Amino acid sequence: MKKTCGFLLMVLFLLLFTVTTNAARADVEKYFDGIKTSSFDPAAKVRFLPENVNSWFARWHILDNAKKSIDVTYFIVEQDIFGMSMLGMLYKKAREGVNIRLMVDARGTKGLTRKFIGQDVLQEMVKFKNVQIRVFNPVHRKLQALFDDLRKITASNHDKIIIVDDEYLITGGRNVSKSYFVDPRDLKGVYRDTDVLIQSRKAANQAGLAFDEEFRNGGTFQIYRDVFGNADTMSKDLEIAYTAMRRFITGGGLFKVPSPTLSKSANELLKKYNDELKDYKRMQHYASFRLFNGERSYPTRILDKHSIHGPRNDITNNLSGLMDAAQSEILIQNPYVVLTEEARAAIKRASDRGVKVIIHTNSPMSSDSLLTQAMFIGDWKTILRDMPNVRIFGYHLSTKLHSKVFVFDRKVAVIGTYNMDYVSEQINSEVIAVIKARPFATQVAERIMQDLKDSHEYKIKIERDGSIKTLFGPESHSDKKVIDRLNMLQKLQWLKPLI
Repeated sequence: MKKTCGFLLMVLFLLLFTVTTNAARADVEKYFDGIKTSSFDPAAKVRFLPENVNSWFARWHILDNAKKSIDVTYFIVEQDIFGMSMLGMLYKKAREGVNIRLMVDARGTKGLTRKFIGQDVLQEMVKFKNVQIRVFNPVHRKLQALFDDLRKITASNHDKIIIVDDEYLITGGRNVSKSYFVDPRDLKGVYRDTDVLIQSRKAANQAGLAFDEEFRNGGTFQIYRDVFGNADTMSKDLEIAYTAMRRFITGGGLFKVPSPTLSKSANELLKKYNDELKDYKRMQHYASFRLFNGERSYPTRILDKHSIHGPRNDITNNLSGLMDAAQSEILIQNPYVVLTEEARAAIKRASDRGVKVIIHTNSPMSSDSLLTQAMFIGDWKTILRDMPNVRIFGYHLSTKLHSKVFVFDRKVAVIGTYNMDYVSEQINSEVIAVIKARPFATQVAERIMQDLKDSHEYKIKIERDGSIKTLFGPESHSDKKVIDRLNMLQKLQWLKPLI
C-alpha cells in the first residue's frame, strides 16, 4: 500500500512539474504579446500574397492610389518592364506632387546605380524637389573595410518595403523583376515567393522607422541631378514603360507599333516592352483586382534588423524566442539554409522538446545559389542525425523557392526578407512582419504543405557504428554534374560566414 501511494505521489509530482514547466514557458501567442517594439497594431488588416501576379497587382494598386507619400526600398530593381514601369509610376506620382523616397542596394541593383553608366534613370527622377533617391553602401564608400572587415563591404540593404501614405505596406521576399511577378505558367524558372499586404498606420509607422534608419545611414550615397544636364533623358522611357504596363494589365493589350505619334527611339522602346509583355497572358485582369477580399484584422508587428553598420537586431533573438515558445510545430520555408550556431541551437532545443519541425528549402535543381546549396548538402544529414523531430524537404520544380516564411504552432506567422543563413543574421539589413492569428497562420501553413507536394523528403539511417547512411538525399534526384560541382564548393567552408 505504501509503495502504491509513493508511486501515485511520484506520478502526481511529475504531472505537476510538467504543467508548471509548460506554464513557465510562454506559448507563441504570449511570446508575441511580450515582444518589445515601439508599437504594434492589435487590428491590422492583412492579406497573404503567395501568388506572383496578385502580388504585382497589389503593388500597382497602392502606388497608383498614393496621395501624399511613397517610400520604397529594394535589394534588386531590374531594368525590365517591371522595374521600369514601377519607376515610371514613381515618376508619374512625383509629377503629381507626391513625396517620394527611393533606396536601392549597390550590389543587388547594379544596373541603375553605376556612376556615369546606369544612373541616368534615377537622375531623371530627382529633378523633382519632392524626390529623394539613395544607394545603399556603395563599394567606393567602404574600401577601407578591405583591411578591417570584409563583411562591411558585402553588407546589403536586403529590405523589401513599399509604404504608401503612411497607411499601406507591402513586404516579403520579392524583388522587382519579371522573375518575381510573372505567372509560372507564362515563364518557366520564376520564383515561388511570399509577400504580405498590410493596411495599418501603426505597422506602416514601424516599417517607416526601419526605412528611415537605413535611408539616413551615413554609408548611403545620394543621387543628384546631373550638373551638366542628363546626357540621356529617360523621362520618355519611364512614361512608355508605365503606360505599356498599365494598358496591358487592365486588358487593353499591347500598343501598336510603330506609332506615327512617337519618335523612332520611342517606338523602339515600345516594341521592347511589347516583346516582354506579350507572353504574360495571365496578368491581364487587373481591372477586376481588389486590394482586400474580406480579409480580417489581426495583431501585427514589424521587426527590423540593421546591416552590420548599425546596432539594431530585433529579428534573430525573437525568431529564436518563438522557436523556444513553440509547443507542437514549427514550419520553416526558406531558400537558403546555412544554419548559424544560434539557429541550429534553437531548432535543436525545439526538437529535443518533441516539437515537430519541417524545413522546406531549395534542392540543387531549384536553387539560384550553388554556394549556399553546397553548404546545405554538407549539413543536412547531421541536422537530421542530431534532431530526430526535424524533417527536411527539397523543392524540385523548375521554379525557384525564394519564400522566407515561419509558422509557429499555426498561431503566429512570420513573412519577410530574413534568410536562415549567416548573411541575414550578421551582415545584411532585414525586415519581417509577425502576425498573431490562427486563421492567417493556418492559411500560410497550408500553402507550405501544398509546396511540400512538389518536394522530395530527405531521409537518413543511423548505422550501428554511428555512421550516417543516405536513404534519399539531394544526390538522389539531382544532375550528377551539379552534385559534383557542389561537392567541390563544399571545400570553401571558410566562406560560410559570408553566404
